[in-house]
Amino acid sequence: MGDFQSCCIIDDDDFFAFNTKRLMKKVGFCQNILHYENGQDAIDGFIGLMVEDLPLPEIVLLDINMPKKNGWEFLKEFKELPDTKRKNTSVYLVSSFISPTNIAKAKEYEDIVEDYIVKPISEETLTELASSKKWD
Repeated sequence: MGDFQSCCIIDDDDFFAFNTKRLMKKVGFCQNILHYENGQDAIDGFIGLMVEDLPLPEIVLLDINMPKKNGWEFLKEFKELPDTKRKNTSVYLVSSFISPTNIAKAKEYEDIVEDYIVKPISEETLTELASSKKWD
């Protein structure tokens, strides 16, 4: 499949995160899977990666509604990270429901957000994401 080096799930729903990681491993989607339960922990983790001069994940599945720092707040801070560090990261918003308001708001981040995905994630969804790989 895509065999990304790393991907990241930012979601406070442990059931979704567990099942998505299991599916990613099953289909060989990526080698390393990071999981953060909120946007604040994810930003802190990404800054830690940058301090260690490690690349940010290639794929980020970002939930919108989370405690501490929600998906929109994460995007605001993520956008402030150096472009050279985040240029190879594709962010996908994930939500349990289709919200025209959220889809419209996602367009405000069209330079960062690739798409809006309704949960749950399927093998077909992962195949589509793999075909969007920005570099080899």
